[in-house]
Amino acid sequence: MIKNIKNKSMKWWIGASLCLILFVIIATFAYIKTSFLMKGVQIEAVIDHNDSSPIANIKGKASNAVYLSLNGREIFIDKDGSFSETIALLPGFQIIDLKAEDKFGNTAEKTFQVMHEEDANTVALNENKIIN
Repeated sequence: MIKNIKNKSMKWWIGASLCLILFVIIATFAYIKTSFLMKGVQIEAVIDHNDSSPIANIKGKASNAVYLSLNGREIFIDKDGSFSETIALLPGFQIIDLKAEDKFGNTAEKTFQVMHEEDANTVALNENKIIN
């Protein structure tokens, strides 16, 4: 068998090399186009608010999501996954929950803990970090 490989012509080697290169290109392209299947849905979100106002704006991006809900209520997302939603903060402690789902049923969740005091600054707690 090794003798047969050594006796191949240059034309055969060029053809085999081109086939291998074509296979690598197709495999790379397929991986790039389907990599979102392995990543699933991801949520990046922040809360923007004015300290003197009980109104807060939650905005961010839900990559690969087709459904996004804020505290159980569906919110709209752009084609690229961006969203922005305004909510009213009630006095006291609140939990704000974002849930996203992709077309394959994969889900992601991001939770914010918010403390709003009447006539005081609003404090948002995100993953044990204080955001003013």
